[in-house]
Amino acid sequence: MWCISKLLSSGSILLIFLSLFSPGSSSSRNSRNRLISYAQHNIATISSNAVAQANEIVEHMLEDLRVLNSHNTFVLGYQQRLIEFNAQAKYSNRIGNETDSTLNAFYDIVGVYLNADVPEKPIEVLLIEFCFQRNGLDRWKRTVHMRIGQLLKIIGDKLELFMDTLDSKEVREVIKQRWQSVKARGGQRKLNRLHEFLEWFHGLELEN
Repeated sequence: MWCISKLLSSGSILLIFLSLFSPGSSSSRNSRNRLISYAQHNIATISSNAVAQANEIVEHMLEDLRVLNSHNTFVLGYQQRLIEFNAQAKYSNRIGNETDSTLNAFYDIVGVYLNADVPEKPIEVLLIEFCFQRNGLDRWKRTVHMRIGQLLKIIGDKLELFMDTLDSKEVREVIKQRWQSVKARGGQRKLNRLHEFLEWFHGLELEN
């Protein structure tokens, strides 16, 4: 009892003790954790749906190419890549994870088609492009883009509310700039950049 009374009589030690359990710091961390958890859950949902729909496109593509029965080496090589993706997507669906790597694999497969800057595409590439269009790749891209855009809007609003709770202007500015860089960068892999932001955000030192 004497030891406890002695410690409590020391103002400096008491202040240190209270600072370790600062309600502002705990509240900020909890708010950040809830925001990150929300974002990760929605990223997983978007990725899972996108992979399932991408696999449907690939299966229809394989049917078209089998009917075509081309002996062109480019077409045959592309067909093999589709077969490998099909197997990877089914495995990912069975074990219930790794959707991000599967989605990236799909982006790699359609990379030739998505690159609009390629001049005078060879006839083989045009054939693959036609098959993708026929089987709904453009619709898939619009859907994924729309869902990612909606998620970014919601997360941005939540970030604004979170930053309003922070005392440090410097920390608010760092978060704002980092988030703007995520939104400003286009392309098909925004989910990857969102993942990177969340990892950075989770490790950010909060002063309150």
